[in-house]
Amino acid sequence: MPFLLAGGTTRGDFIMFKRHAPRTDGQPRFGDRRKAKRQTAGWEGRYRVVDESREHLHYAYDDFESCVLTDLSMEGAGIHLEAGEVTVGDRIELDLPLGARQRASIQVRGEVRHATVDDGTPRAGLEFIDIGDLERALLYRLLRDLNEDLSQTA
Repeated sequence: MPFLLAGGTTRGDFIMFKRHAPRTDGQPRFGDRRKAKRQTAGWEGRYRVVDESREHLHYAYDDFESCVLTDLSMEGAGIHLEAGEVTVGDRIELDLPLGARQRASIQVRGEVRHATVDDGTPRAGLEFIDIGDLERALLYRLLRDLNEDLSQTA
């Protein structure tokens, strides 16, 4: 006995589905595919592309490039790069300030999942990888503070 799934019609033992045209606004048909909701950030940070072929992973202050953290979640971040470019698959170490006016920061690693150039400015979407418990707790607190600031200004 044939069964019917949403959006399909049965014809004998076959299921026929309608093909939908792509959306004109470029958005995914079923909403945001991210695992976690991102909070708008908007402050400066630093990043470097990780060279895993190096024997020692010690880097100097000058090895980092400036970026602007555009959004943040427990699973990843969006950054605008001020110099240099990255490609999908690159491993990035992000020196993440714990707020717009904070001097303290944590370093988290991410993999570039999306890379574009908007108005001449390279932009990258990162998915965090290998996040330790301390970094996860600080990231959670940072997102909570961002959410509180957002609700107080609304």
